[in-house]
Amino acid sequence: MNTSIAVVPTPNPDAMMFKVPEALVNAGTYEGKRGDDLSALPLAQKILQVEGTELVLIAPRFVTVRKQADADWMVLRPLLVPLLIRFIESGEMAVFEESQSGQHSPESEVERRILALLDEEIRPAIAQDGGDVVYLGYDAGTVTIRLIGACGDCPSSLTTLKMGIERLMVEEIPEVQSVVQASTD
Repeated sequence: MNTSIAVVPTPNPDAMMFKVPEALVNAGTYEGKRGDDLSALPLAQKILQVEGTELVLIAPRFVTVRKQADADWMVLRPLLVPLLIRFIESGEMAVFEESQSGQHSPESEVERRILALLDEEIRPAIAQDGGDVVYLGYDAGTVTIRLIGACGDCPSSLTTLKMGIERLMVEEIPEVQSVVQASTD
């Protein structure tokens, strides 16, 4: 098998996106970081065994890896590409899918429109930069989300949130007045 991995920088200097030639999961995104229970994320388990890695986001056609601040991509990249190739060629499951990020059932018409806008316009744009957005809820005009993957701690995340996601939500859904990022652990 001739598996090739395209390595793509993201706006976050601590995150790299690894585009893979075949789907790792059917849909959705799955995030794991050092210290998490990774039993449902075998691919993340293997990647996080590499010294210097701290977070993995698995999507259908890419894997985003965030490195520790003191780690160097010149060291990590040559370790991660062959690891990913071996994993893909092994045929192992990347994820046991019950751990998906962002599963939420809409409770109102406003939430249905919020989720549709997230799925149709916002998530594909954020995926281009190696990240995803998890919808956490809507209350009294405020949408709460969490940016994950490369976007989770990106220096541009506030701009993405306010000038991208919030601007679009407020324009498209009159009931939405603001979008806020949930605090991370």
